[in-house]
Amino acid sequence: MNNCERSYNVELSADDYQKAYVEVAFLLDAFASTIDNIMGGNTAPVGRIAGRDTAEKLPLELSGASLEEVVGALSRQMQAGFQFSLTGEQLTFERCILREMCGLRRIELGGALCRLFHAYFDGIANGLLCRPVKSTLVSVGDQCSFQTAVQ
Repeated sequence: MNNCERSYNVELSADDYQKAYVEVAFLLDAFASTIDNIMGGNTAPVGRIAGRDTAEKLPLELSGASLEEVVGALSRQMQAGFQFSLTGEQLTFERCILREMCGLRRIELGGALCRLFHAYFDGIANGLLCRPVKSTLVSVGDQCSFQTAVQ
């Protein structure tokens, strides 16, 4: 058996998962803050490019789909960490693992990490629709809302 074929049987405890969650929150904070500092707060292009790249790799076939259909498919795809829906042009995040991580790290909601993620989300939707999607923050808190439109 060579190094590529080696398998490992690792048992993880709930404490191991919690430590990993805290570490990921730290790393996401550091990443978003760094990108925000480098870009002077204008992280939207970075997020959108990353989102369009992700859209190309998703196992979704949505040719000719509407924004509602794209958001529905993304909601199912991302349900492990998020719960969101689109009503008219209002995109509402009821549950958001990034919001939870912001709370853990005492990061301002609507700050660099949120802006980067929502530009990333817009980029995914843009890539799946083949049309620009732009979300504008309406409110943050227990639920976050965005005015979302296809351009």
